[in-house]
Amino acid sequence: MFKSLFLASTATALLVGAASAADLPRRAAPPPVFVPVPVFTWTGFYAGFNAG
Repeated sequence: MFKSLFLASTATALLVGAASAADLPRRAAPPPVFVPVPVFTWTGFYAGFNAG
């Protein structure tokens, strides 16, 4: 009886502790994302036709 009560209370305490840890705020801001400048883009003037 005592062993099962002890195991149940221990499991409950561990689950409650893990669930409340998800609500903690972040300690530091994430590093900025580096976006490389493209070498060539497809923006600009285009003249073409479709002769099918």
